[in-house]
Amino acid sequence: MNPKGKWSHWTTVAVLAGAVIAAMVASATAKTKIRQTLHATAHAPNASGLAKLALRTGSSGKFTIKARHLPRGKSFDIVVNKVKVGTLVTGPGGSGVARFSTSPKGRATMLGFDPKGAQIAIRDEGGDDDLEGNIPDDNPDSAMGCCLGEHDDGEAECEDMTATECAGHGGTPTTAAGCLPNPCGTNPPPTTVVCCRGSSAGGAFVDDDPEVECEDDVSQSECAHEGGIVVQASSCDPNPCQPAPPPDLVICCVPDGDEAECEHLTRDHCTGANGTVSTATSCDPDPCGAGGDGGDGGDTSDGGGDAGD
Repeated sequence: MNPKGKWSHWTTVAVLAGAVIAAMVASATAKTKIRQTLHATAHAPNASGLAKLALRTGSSGKFTIKARHLPRGKSFDIVVNKVKVGTLVTGPGGSGVARFSTSPKGRATMLGFDPKGAQIAIRDEGGDDDLEGNIPDDNPDSAMGCCLGEHDDGEAECEDMTATECAGHGGTPTTAAGCLPNPCGTNPPPTTVVCCRGSSAGGAFVDDDPEVECEDDVSQSECAHEGGIVVQASSCDPNPCQPAPPPDLVICCVPDGDEAECEHLTRDHCTGANGTVSTATSCDPDPCGAGGDGGDGGDTSDGGGDAGD
């Protein structure tokens, strides 16, 4: 082979190798686009809404919520998995838009939560949910945040992967359940953020009005590893994470296989879960287990006609 032929040969090999590496990177950073309708509840039957998620990578992208036919000139809490993440304000026509971004500019606020698989609610100042919806999630339950390489800004990219997939791409697995907020640390040390975490008095996240804790002295990575979400706020005083509480919470016995689980829900959510409203005032002691009252069958008639979405 002449020298020119050798050069051509190694050039071809380099191009092919580059193509293989590019294909691996592309498979590790698949784009996500989701459009999900938000459904009106009995409290605002004429309302309509749409949620749109566009992620370039697991930890980079935008989330938008649009609402129509809500009360005009009002402020609404945007509640994700029962934690307040932002606000939507309607104009004279009853429409409003809330924008979130991992690199917020203009009117967009911080996207520090993962919409995939989340419960979304648009809640009015009185605590009633006017729009509700569940964002789909194609990731397996075993997926976690996987740190892949670093950008020019020193921040590692994150993708939702199983431990096996993460190892196959040469990544570093984390203890975080996902990539929003980004669990992959930065260098130099990151600034602190406001981190929200929901908890339930019953020991499981089953309350419609849970206690939502706020921390303002942790990094985004630390928040992610704690299972929290990042919100755009300057401090925890007042608590920016706690949404307006629902006005009509009841003790509900929700069927769970051969047993019933005690939950603090609104009547609409209790009916929607095929639950039974209990005459008890607390889940401690559990009124839904053996020996408990199991709920008052006649009490469900009060909320039977108000089923929510």
